[in-house]
Amino acid sequence: MSEPAMALASDRVLDDVRAMLPELSRGAAEVELNGSVDARVLSALDRSGFFGLLRPVSHGGLEADPIEFFRGVRLLSRVCLATGWVASLFGAHEWHLAVFDERAQDEVRAGGPGTYLASSYTPGGQLVPVPGGYRLTGRWRTSTGIAHASWALLGSLLLDDDGRPIDFVSALVPATDYVVEQTWDPTGLRGVGADGLAVRDAFVPAYRTFGSTERTQQQDIASAAALAPLYRMPYATVHTHAVAAPLIGAAEGAYDALVADRPEVAAVPAVTRALTDVHASWLQLTRNLGTLHEHARANDPHDNGLAIRARRDQVLAVERSVRAIGVFLDAAGEEALDRRHPLQRAWRDAQVAITNAANAVEETLSIYGRWAYGMDIADRWW
Repeated sequence: MSEPAMALASDRVLDDVRAMLPELSRGAAEVELNGSVDARVLSALDRSGFFGLLRPVSHGGLEADPIEFFRGVRLLSRVCLATGWVASLFGAHEWHLAVFDERAQDEVRAGGPGTYLASSYTPGGQLVPVPGGYRLTGRWRTSTGIAHASWALLGSLLLDDDGRPIDFVSALVPATDYVVEQTWDPTGLRGVGADGLAVRDAFVPAYRTFGSTERTQQQDIASAAALAPLYRMPYATVHTHAVAAPLIGAAEGAYDALVADRPEVAAVPAVTRALTDVHASWLQLTRNLGTLHEHARANDPHDNGLAIRARRDQVLAVERSVRAIGVFLDAAGEEALDRRHPLQRAWRDAQVAITNAANAVEETLSIYGRWAYGMDIADRWW
């Protein structure tokens, strides 16, 4: 598919997303009460092609510009952060699956429409080598949208023959191999249904794992030449931006809710400043993504400096968006105290969303500072 054709197809997907927004807005409070995004909404997004934006063309996807994907996430999150969050992660997992072995991709795709991938990248499991692959056992505390998923990408430690960890690996596991543990009941972001899960002694073929060897190959110029440009993007970028774009959208939605109730506060300097911070954050993120995508198209060596700056800007975008939601709530007055009010829900959701490990502001800024000072920051997920 040519780039103009892909762009046109992406535009159609985003038009379908926009058409869904009024109904999503009306049902957003119920998503929180029910503790889950409506399965019918996910099905509608699937039919629209949204989850195929970052999927390879060879598997029925669009291989779209990642900015277009995150634009769709931003739209969804304006009316329901939980829906935008789940959709963002499910869509980002399509990107991750695309850099797995083709056999793993074929197994997942055999499930047809409605086959979603959840994840928990914290190293909650242990992989023990056996002939043909590994035996996996572990427990993971949270996994967004796990009740809707058919597969899960699970962070695990690969052990050597002496039981010592030698690598951090993502293991791709079908739902038949894990048990969901209903543990998710936070103050905010209840609608993402991030329950825990457990695996006991499940066999994982070697081709359904992705560790340091695969990460190195994905970022090596020679081996990456066989990949489509989208899948040459820095490994950490798509994952981390997937939990930042929803908060930018949520902040914009919070502003819309504020001025719908009290249009006069649009002239308040603190409100204007907060909204400007949100808009500037989106411009930073899209600039970084666009430049990284251009490098990927040319198969240039990864610019670690740009990737690290993109990571810095991503967490600052989250921090600014959460702060802006607080400003908007303060400006709203008593009418926003009702727990079903969009501003109240956005504020509660944001407090939980910023605790995601990929949104850790201080840790990420520390990494950036050490890099800027010329210190070794090791081979890690920036």
